[in-house]
Amino acid sequence: MSDAPLENEPNRRQWIGFWSMIALQTQNAFNDKMAQFTLIPLGAAVGFHFLIPGAGLEVDVPSAAGLMMALPFVLFAPIAGWVSDRFSKRDVMLGAAVLQALVLAWICGAVFLRSMPLALFGFFALAVQSAFFSPAKMGINKELVGSKHLGFATGIQQMTSMLALLCGQIFAGWLFDHRFDGHGGGAEYAWQAALGPLLLLAVFAVPALAIMFAIPRVPAQHGPPFTRKLAISHFLNLADLWRDRALRRASFGVAFFWGFAAFINLWSVKLAKQMTGGGEGFGIQSSIFMAAASLGMAAGFGSASVLMRRRIELGWVPVAGALMTLAALSLALLTPGDMWFLAALGFLAFSAAVFLTPLNAWMQDRYPPDKRGELQSAVNLQDCFAGIIAVILIAVFEFAAKWFHLSDAVGFRLEIAFIGLTCGVMTLSVIRLLPGDFLRLVGCAVIRTLYRIRTVHPERIPAKGGALLLPNHVTFADAFFISAACTRPVRFVMDEAFTANPAVKLFTSIFHTVNIRREQPREAIRITIEALQNGDLVCLFPEGQLTRTGTLNELHRGFELIARKAGHPLIPLWMDGSWGSIFSFERGSFFRKLPYHLPYGLTVAFGKEMEPETADMATVRQALQTCSAKAISHRYSKPAWAKRVPVVKCGALKKFRPREGDERRRLWANGHQIGQVSALQRHEPFFVLKEDPTLAEFPALLLTFPELYQSEVKLRDYVDGTLHACWVGGDLLREMLGTTQLCKPVEFYDFGSQALVPVYRAEILHLPCLAVDGRVISMSMPDPVRPNAHSDPQVGRKPGTWGKLLPGWVLLPGPDGNLRAYGPAAPQEGLPLPDKAFLDAEGFLTAYKAPPRR
Repeated sequence: MSDAPLENEPNRRQWIGFWSMIALQTQNAFNDKMAQFTLIPLGAAVGFHFLIPGAGLEVDVPSAAGLMMALPFVLFAPIAGWVSDRFSKRDVMLGAAVLQALVLAWICGAVFLRSMPLALFGFFALAVQSAFFSPAKMGINKELVGSKHLGFATGIQQMTSMLALLCGQIFAGWLFDHRFDGHGGGAEYAWQAALGPLLLLAVFAVPALAIMFAIPRVPAQHGPPFTRKLAISHFLNLADLWRDRALRRASFGVAFFWGFAAFINLWSVKLAKQMTGGGEGFGIQSSIFMAAASLGMAAGFGSASVLMRRRIELGWVPVAGALMTLAALSLALLTPGDMWFLAALGFLAFSAAVFLTPLNAWMQDRYPPDKRGELQSAVNLQDCFAGIIAVILIAVFEFAAKWFHLSDAVGFRLEIAFIGLTCGVMTLSVIRLLPGDFLRLVGCAVIRTLYRIRTVHPERIPAKGGALLLPNHVTFADAFFISAACTRPVRFVMDEAFTANPAVKLFTSIFHTVNIRREQPREAIRITIEALQNGDLVCLFPEGQLTRTGTLNELHRGFELIARKAGHPLIPLWMDGSWGSIFSFERGSFFRKLPYHLPYGLTVAFGKEMEPETADMATVRQALQTCSAKAISHRYSKPAWAKRVPVVKCGALKKFRPREGDERRRLWANGHQIGQVSALQRHEPFFVLKEDPTLAEFPALLLTFPELYQSEVKLRDYVDGTLHACWVGGDLLREMLGTTQLCKPVEFYDFGSQALVPVYRAEILHLPCLAVDGRVISMSMPDPVRPNAHSDPQVGRKPGTWGKLLPGWVLLPGPDGNLRAYGPAAPQEGLPLPDKAFLDAEGFLTAYKAPPRR
């Protein structure tokens, strides 16, 4: 069976099945724990002991309980995995639930007969049914919700399971103590105190089975037939698990968690026994400790499900490990039982849950479909070995404490300090193994703090398989922006020339970038194709360089050949709002400037999947322009923009006020478009003539752009030739500049009817622009400087053009064959462009034929 159906978004039936499975496993876990933690104090109350033949040792029920709960996972792990793969996981869960109901009835009969051996056999049988239930419930997650939601599903599953265990354990301890004390104590009343709760469990376990029929019956994998060797194939299953290096390492992390959890559980129970002397209040005190730990763990699982609702993020593993270290070491310094101690215990469990969830989800996603149950059982077996090691460690510490004549208080502190140091060693190991995941998480967390990243159509990223992302390239932080916006890890194509910088070289080694050499294009293409064929999500910046104008540069051809040879889809995306960041070239430099404000608003829009056969530079450029329009439309989609009136006072306000609803929204969007390029500068003034009739028609230029980017509009009656100024106007301004003596250079943004006619004066930098129906479509701008000698040249103006097309515009042919501009600032029918205008490869809006010189 393939996992093909799981690539799609789960349907309503699958989600109902998932939540029904959660309800069933919650009820199953509650029944297990309540029954077990009713029998444990019952065994202690009646003084039942196991006698070890030949050794003369007696073991009480509380001490043997941990071994009895773990042993079935060791004995039956291969068979449980085989059953989970051979049959439908829904049917396996149903069989385990029926077995639980029968075992509960058996335990009730044993308690009624006052036979502790029979009751403990039922205790063991409950653990057996859990051993079969566990791989089925873990394995069915992916078959119900798919890879995308697996992190969320795993967190929810573990959170509800932990809450059920907590409630069952606490309720059992409280109810047994309450009934036992209510009868005056004594062994003869212990049986009666335990029987009532167990009867309730047995009765309510039967109708709960109806939940199972809401879970869809997933297909069986039809594995090999049963053989007697299967019962003893433990180490073969472990070998299968360990054969995959990544799975082996992840399984060791999961085993560490369960060993840690077993150690903390036994440690807290023995601490409660030491505090109460094992008599009255022991059950309540141990339940308080368990409540703190279980609530913390449930909160941790719930938080992890939220943190990974979009994707599985392994970077949380070392972060949680560091928090576990701090929490465990703090417990060694606090007074047992007080409020701070309980808070630290809860935080320790919280951190441990965040540690486990991404590992579990990642492993479930990586398991082959036909071996999911087998490998999960091998993991369970490994977890049991870890639990046994924890029991041995506790025994070793107790022996050492007696040998060195240490008090119980010192012994308990040394034990938890040891666990804290062990967590620290584990954390350092994980950081060494997962440096990219860790730094990506930290980097994306910083980015999300500084930038409010919103995504448009993130579901267009395929859940599995290779795909080539083609984004615009505005800042040095684009890799982090894209990583934060994507639901999958991304590998970035990078020129090896940049790795001469030690920091960049470290970045490439940690994040597994696809390193290429420009001077060896064939080899670069081959390396990128290999990454795609390995199923990676690869990001290639088709411009080949950072924009220094804010607009889209000319695209390079390499991606066409890569896409066609690899046969994987292309996904265009646009990052809107990053121009102006300190990582962009806005204000003429990278980094050497302060941010305008924090946090920044950044919108990342993903385009529709493009087939490699049809993708060329023209179609990809148009797809990127469409993404830019989607991003800006999303930014200005809130109703408030349709009501907002600019505060700036000028003649254009008369043209703005009568406009309502979507018309106002379009003008705000156009003001935003103007601010996304290096033409008119943010926070800098520009001059206009009071009597210029052209500008009265441009409310976006005079009202919304200045308000959005704090640029001052200075109205003047004449041109002051003594100022180095930026002027915006039309034909009237052109005429006045021609008759004014200029002592300082002037930038002239020309929106007039003769904008394509050059101005031949050394003092004037003539910058032709185009506006249609009051919307600015394109703008020329000064040529940006080159940051260093190795930078490719870029131009902001070009003869015979109206400048570069602003982000957010999409040009499509109209009914008359001429181009029309569509986008968030245009009405539905678009805006007509001048006859025979076209967009060239560099993004300049070009006239079919430039007018003759004047």
